[in-house]
Amino acid sequence: MDYTRPRFDALVVTTTFQITGQIEPIGTWLDFLNAKDKFTLPVYNAHVLAIGTSAGPAPEKPQVYVNRNDICFIHLPNRDSHQSVYMLKNVQTAIAHLGPVICRGEWHMGADATLVTFVDDLPGNFFPITNADLHAKAPMPAPLPHKAELILANRLHVSIYHP
Repeated sequence: MDYTRPRFDALVVTTTFQITGQIEPIGTWLDFLNAKDKFTLPVYNAHVLAIGTSAGPAPEKPQVYVNRNDICFIHLPNRDSHQSVYMLKNVQTAIAHLGPVICRGEWHMGADATLVTFVDDLPGNFFPITNADLHAKAPMPAPLPHKAELILANRLHVSIYHP
């Protein structure tokens, strides 16, 4: 029997690192990332680059473990990986400072939620932002996509946000 789960390409941005590789979610993305009993996120075939440097290509590491609380956001570039991200219907456009990046995008929230209450009422730290425009506030070691169909943001790194 084959017990392998699919792995999806991902860009993980922390306050100090830009990591490209693959993530193997167990279940839906938000349940997986918001699991209360997990503290690290395994990233496979990872390239780890320090933000604020222009070091050349990083050697590939078969697996690295990232502290989930340090993750600012995860960009999932392939649509196949979006299938298990549940989107609520109330959409508000907001601009957020997510660690080293400014992000303008669509926040998906419950029918009664507003931008004032949304972040406080989240059941976990990670939430989806769609149609995101990304702008680096610090020099990034590798090109950051200017447009992202979907990112999974960590409210712990939303320093400020506004409509």
